[in-house]
Amino acid sequence: MEVFDGFIAAIATEFKLKFHKDGPGAYSTKLKFDNNRSQQILITLTKDEVGDRIINYYSPIGKLRGDFCELYKYALQTNATLPLGSLALVDETLVLRNSILLQDCDPRRFLKSLTYIAARADELEEILLKDDAS
Repeated sequence: MEVFDGFIAAIATEFKLKFHKDGPGAYSTKLKFDNNRSQQILITLTKDEVGDRIINYYSPIGKLRGDFCELYKYALQTNATLPLGSLALVDETLVLRNSILLQDCDPRRFLKSLTYIAARADELEEILLKDDAS
């Protein structure tokens, strides 16, 4: 975890971002956009099945409600068009997520994934909820 903590600290310093440490290998931040909207991002460090360390990005879009069939259809159709990340369910919350190997991650790639997931999740949140939930 120390390597990841140092990596996050370096990202925070280099790109002037504020991260909140939520637990071992878990951070969160909120990105603000020019349109007065913002998006929460959760970043965790896990290991894959062979033990490689993986950085996971999660950005909540919203709690499930209404016609799930249409939402699932929309999510699956949207997944096919995303150049990065995918829609998923975490408990009862629709999220946009992405994962990259820590060993392959440089600060630019980390920031690109972070900002893309936040911006795209915010866009989907606005389309689906017509609100700024995060």
